[in-house]
Amino acid sequence: MRLIHTADWHLGHELHGFDREAEHDAFLTWLRALLRARTVDALIVAGDIYDSVNPPVPVQRRLFAFLAGALAENPSLSIVLIGGNHDSGTRLELPQPLLDSGRCAIIGTMPRSGGAAAPEATLVPLPGAVCAAIPFLRPGDIGGGGVDGGDIAAMYARAAEAADPSLPLIMMGHLHLAGGEVSELSERRIVMGGEEAVAATVFPARARYVALGHLHRPQQISGPTLIRYAGAPFPLSATERLYHHSVALVEIGNGPAQVELIEIPRPVPLLRAPPSGALELEDLEAALLALEIPHSPLGAPYLEIAVRLSGPQPGLRGRIETALAGKAVRLVRIERVAEGLAEGMVGVAGSGIALGDLTPPDVFARRHRELYGTEPAEDLLTAFHTLWGAVI
Repeated sequence: MRLIHTADWHLGHELHGFDREAEHDAFLTWLRALLRARTVDALIVAGDIYDSVNPPVPVQRRLFAFLAGALAENPSLSIVLIGGNHDSGTRLELPQPLLDSGRCAIIGTMPRSGGAAAPEATLVPLPGAVCAAIPFLRPGDIGGGGVDGGDIAAMYARAAEAADPSLPLIMMGHLHLAGGEVSELSERRIVMGGEEAVAATVFPARARYVALGHLHRPQQISGPTLIRYAGAPFPLSATERLYHHSVALVEIGNGPAQVELIEIPRPVPLLRAPPSGALELEDLEAALLALEIPHSPLGAPYLEIAVRLSGPQPGLRGRIETALAGKAVRLVRIERVAEGLAEGMVGVAGSGIALGDLTPPDVFARRHRELYGTEPAEDLLTAFHTLWGAVI
């Protein structure tokens, strides 16, 4: 069988106030064309379909239109989606009753039986295989109220034991594995049982392929079987601008699974001045004047700037905008690299993250992790977003 593995679409994402609708439309159009061209049996999307637990109606419509179009254009295609830590699992599952349940499965939250998690119910039949579509696990999915590596391993072991042993087993997940490379400015840490990452040994060796989401860089993880993060479809922060974003075309036959990485066209360039590090303001102005802007049919390229300052700099933005006059770019961020200031005055202490890179939900989630060692529960996040929406 042949499948395409992708993840972390983050539909509805904004880059410092600029929406990404045109980029998401371009990616989904490209993906639909790829499905037609490569004649695959299944498309599996490993979580973080949406960027927030309460996506706007046009964002949800974009997902529904993609699912309907892909299924209509490919009569033998099966689709499996799981929820990620950014998603509201119940909201993600809303269109399920309107879809062909034999061809499209959406598992936003861990199914339950008698009040307990039922990983056996995540098994989805695919043409020539079976898929354990285990979504992002929250503390409440485990009987003791906490999630650790042993609990996760037990979930996958139970699913594997319930799967037809005569069929190749594919497993899905949305979590942070030890050894995975993190994009610090765009990925929310998933803290489980006080651990920031779990070992790859949570997956049974019987699985022929493990399709993961959460880390935005496409990468393979060493483990008992073939384990891959698909990565995001395009950069969600400047830290991801040098990634080669791709989807994984996986062929499963009698031998080991074979993976072909298909690079996704970059919809809109994301530039940084300077390419690394930071420049004094005068040197930065000269670099901006000489900056060549590539053509972008879907909108002006994004630009992040890093300037080194020794103290307050009145009129900083005006000087930068003057240097950029006549250049078709979208200035998304001015990173001020300050010298001689206390760490806590320029960002989140010890993290390397500037305070301006964090949204109120990020701050809320970070504080919850500091106090309780876990991610906020879904109903608590929903309540926070409701409150936040009422005051902005």
